[in-house]
Amino acid sequence: MRSKIRNALGALSVLGALTLASTASAAEIGEITKDDYYGYATYQTALDDPRIQAQKSDKKRLSMVARTLGWKPKKLQSALEKVEALNGKAVELAAAAVKDKANANARLKGRVLDVLVSDQEPKHVVMYIRWRGSKLTEAVKEASELAHIVATEAPMISTLSLGAIHPKAAETSKTPVWSAKIDVASAANISPTRIDGYADRLYKRLFEGVEEKPF
Repeated sequence: MRSKIRNALGALSVLGALTLASTASAAEIGEITKDDYYGYATYQTALDDPRIQAQKSDKKRLSMVARTLGWKPKKLQSALEKVEALNGKAVELAAAAVKDKANANARLKGRVLDVLVSDQEPKHVVMYIRWRGSKLTEAVKEASELAHIVATEAPMISTLSLGAIHPKAAETSKTPVWSAKIDVASAANISPTRIDGYADRLYKRLFEGVEEKPF
């Protein structure tokens, strides 16, 4: 009997450790700023530069890259440590964190289909979210909810591009009935508890290039 209890407790300990590891990973990606990711990506690219490779120590390489960024070496070192401590690639963790949070959201109810991230320009990382809309009158509210989630879960993102497909469209549809983009710095001003009252008369102004069709 005692052996069974010990085994059960051991299994629970392992499960608890896995849960904590997952939670820690999600918490870490939420701490990566735009500057953190930009510094990390710039440093990784710079390692292929013969001038950087010619430096005889990591400290000298770090200082040289920091100088090109106009940063102090300590700031770059901090960025490298934060990003390298992640349990995976930053862009993938950011996408996963946002999708999980969005699909658990009461307003969105599992309707988020795609969360894609492009870091072709590390100084300006872009996220695209495709979701199944519910109705036109809810589009800005749903977009505001998504924007808030990105601002809190993935602050390394600079611009969020959004596209809602028709409620009855095929899941593979890429044709949006509502689309827009928003600066994530602006999205940080969205309060989830005020979306119902402020979305149409205030938060809608934060979105750019809004295109909508009746649905």
